[in-house]
Order: sequence, then C-alpha cells, then structure tokens
Amino acid sequence: MHPRSTSSDRPLPATVRGLGWTSFLTDLSSEAIYPLLPAFVIRELGGSALSVGLLDGIANFVAAIVRLPAGILSDRVGRRRLILLGYGLSAVVRPLMGLVTTPVGAFVVRAADRFGKGVRTAPRDALVADLVPAESRGRAFGHIRALDHAGAALGPLVAMLFLLAFPGRERSLFLLTLVPGLVTLAVIWRVVRDPARAAPDRASAVRIGRLDRRQWPLLGSVAVWSLGASSEQFLLLRAADLGLAEALIPILWLAASLVKSGTATRAGRLVDAAHPRAALAAGWLVFALGYVGLALSPGLPAAVAMILVIAAAYGLAEPAERALVAALAPAGRQGGAFGWYALVQGMMALPAGLLAGWLWQQGPAGPAWAFGTTACLALLAACFLRVLVAKDTT
Repeated sequence: MHPRSTSSDRPLPATVRGLGWTSFLTDLSSEAIYPLLPAFVIRELGGSALSVGLLDGIANFVAAIVRLPAGILSDRVGRRRLILLGYGLSAVVRPLMGLVTTPVGAFVVRAADRFGKGVRTAPRDALVADLVPAESRGRAFGHIRALDHAGAALGPLVAMLFLLAFPGRERSLFLLTLVPGLVTLAVIWRVVRDPARAAPDRASAVRIGRLDRRQWPLLGSVAVWSLGASSEQFLLLRAADLGLAEALIPILWLAASLVKSGTATRAGRLVDAAHPRAALAAGWLVFALGYVGLALSPGLPAAVAMILVIAAAYGLAEPAERALVAALAPAGRQGGAFGWYALVQGMMALPAGLLAGWLWQQGPAGPAWAFGTTACLALLAACFLRVLVAKDTT
C-alpha cells in the first residue's frame, strides 16, 4: 500500500503557483530598471544625488502607507480584484519612466509604481493564507519568495545584456518592461481566483483592521528586526570598500538573489515542519551571525561569504514571517494582519537607513559598528520572538 499523502505533499493550488510567476515577472521588470535609475536621473534628467535619495525615499514611503488600508479593504472585498489593480497599475506606469524628461516626472512614475506594490502586497499574502492550510503555508510563501528573488536576479542581467547590445538605450529598455507587465496581468486574469468566503457578520466586520492581542508581540519583534535590517546597498558598499571591482558588483547581487531564491524554495518545508515561530527565530539568528561575521571579516573573500550567509537568512526568514502572520491572524482578517506587518516593515526602513548611515560614518570602524548593531538588533528580535510570541499558533 502507498502511504497516505499529506497536505504538505500535494501540489500547491494553481492560484498560488500563478502568484509566484506574477512575482517573478514583476521583479524581473522592476529590477531591470531600478539599478539604472541613479545614473539615469543624474545624467539624462539633470537631477542630483539628493534627487536620487528622494526618489527612493518617497517611493518606499508611498508603498508603506498604502499597505494597511489595502489589506483592510481586501478583508471586505475580493482579494483578486485588488491584486489585479495593484499589478495593473505598476504594469502600466512603470514603462512610462522611458518617457519622463524631468526628475519630478521620475518621482511621479516611481511613486505610482510603488503605490501599485502597496495595493497588491497584503491582499496577495492574505489570498495565499486563504487558499493553503496552515501546515503548507511555509511551502506556499517559500514558492512565491523564491520566484520573486529569481526575477530580481534575472532583471539586472537582462538589463546588462540589453545595454551591451544597445548602448545608451535605457529609455527603450524602460518602455519594453510593458511586456512582462502585460503577461503578469494575463496570468492573474487566467489562474488567480478567490476562494469562497463567508461574509463577515456585523461584529467581525467592526473588528476588521484591528489587531488581535496575539499580533502585537510579533509586530514589535518585526519592528526591532527591521530597525537593524537597513538597505542591502550597504552590503555592496562594503564589498566595494574591500576591493570588489565595480564590474563585479552586479555579479555579487545576482549571486545573493540566487541564494535567496534557492533557500526560500527549500525553507518552505522546514517552516511547515519546525513551526513558523521557530523557523523565523532561526532565520534571524543566522542573519545576526552573518552580520557579526561581516563586521569581523578581514578581507573580501570572507565578506562575500558572509553576504551570501545573510542572503540565505533572508530566504529562510521571509516565508516564516508570512506563515506566522497568517497563523496569528483571526479568521477573515488576514488582509489587515498582512497590512499591519507590511506597514511596520516599511515605516522602519527610513530610521534603519539613517541609523546605519550615521554609524557607517563614525570613523574607520564605522562599517563594523553598523553591522554589529544590526546583529544585536536581530538577536534581540529573535529573543523577543521566542519569549513573547504565542507558542500555540497553528
């Protein structure tokens, strides 16, 4: 007799697989543009370094503040229509970067693109939680994060090959990102479906968007971790300081993205088997160890190895975070829970960047201080998670 299959052995629902491919295509097109924007804004649009900083800061702020209302709204209406709206807005707006002529135009396009990301993120994660049983959510979120990072790895490579063949044609590349955007919409239209859900009663409708008491400790832990998890650009900057040639920096970024993708693929089953809380704590501990190693790295080879360890920690932690958010969310309120989670992460990005940047500038040991602080905050967050977050999440 064949052993009885469990839900963790069954294929993922078609909607979840489709959402993975939408993440792949979206990140492919987004990351084909993103690395080129600083030089494009300064050289083509007459902007400054301040313009580049504002471009990213405004875009991330917009994405952060819209995530919570989008998540709450998704608890009241169908998830699919908000996902389609979010991906659709980004697909249509992103290629317009090829037509802008001023830094202000670039701000508007980038902010609208990130607005679309904010609209779709929480409803997408809530839809996964609706479709997949608790014991398989790690695998489902791991699948999506793996394809997301694979797209992020492929995007800069596609951009590099395009510009080698067509030097100076950045605007043409930006316009061509419409193609994967339209394919993304076709995938959503064809395979992404909302499950049947009972309409919330009046009492539960009033509670939509409110945090359950079990969610506060998790959000507090995420806030502490996020304060230390500043921009990954600091990792690349450290590699450059230690002698990595400028031409090889995109290769390191590609390698880190591939490590994230591969780890997320394998981490999903570990998250389901070990429990999301334990897996997330393990991911943050590996993250802390990677940053300690980076702070102490005497040269480039050791630093590159630690950067890849940090990438693996991201691949482990990301599916576990989402599985734990879903486990702690009351029925019918997953969208709001993912909205709060994304909002906390997004709002901590600015102080995290300021903290890391300030520490970086504190003399010759500045990078070590910055990375050491990140490690301490990640370790503290893991301790909070183990002590404060409910053990009986399912």
